[in-house]
Amino acid sequence: MAVQTNFSENAGKKELWTLDPAHSKVQFAARHLIISEVTGHFNNFDLKLTAGNDFSDSEIEVTIDVNSIDSGIADRDNHLKSPDFFEAEKFPQITFKGRKIEKIDDEEFKLYGNLTIRDITKPIELKVIYGGTITDPWGKTRAGFKVLGSINRFDYNLKWNALIETGGAVVGKTINIICDVEVVK
Repeated sequence: MAVQTNFSENAGKKELWTLDPAHSKVQFAARHLIISEVTGHFNNFDLKLTAGNDFSDSEIEVTIDVNSIDSGIADRDNHLKSPDFFEAEKFPQITFKGRKIEKIDDEEFKLYGNLTIRDITKPIELKVIYGGTITDPWGKTRAGFKVLGSINRFDYNLKWNALIETGGAVVGKTINIICDVEVVK
């Protein structure tokens, strides 16, 4: 199985790629008490991707089920679903809609899109690292990506902000986004 890095063949032909959820993960990380980091992920999400072989003309939509949040601590997950943060009962989905993708080189892209959390939509920029395309042992074409970025949680009205004695926040304002995505043509 050779990894494809030359995209010239069939570059203009767009095809549908489907998410392989068993080999994909949508994760987040936030500072806790200034001194450490807490991570978590969402168990349920979907991705719609239509792209040519070089992915520079991709059409991307992501939907994340807020109620599937998993930080490893049930009480923390319930707090994150509450009106202090995501207010999952009223806003059960996080969505991302790609607007433009810019190919930096054969392995890196910049993805521009609109992220909606709660009832707030803001433009964001994400770094996409292309891992390659292969034909798997069952004859299916697969591609892999790592997606990285960060947002200010206050921009999305995730404003719960208890302070500690020294004046720092219990939860940092910057939320890092880390996604590993595998798709199948």
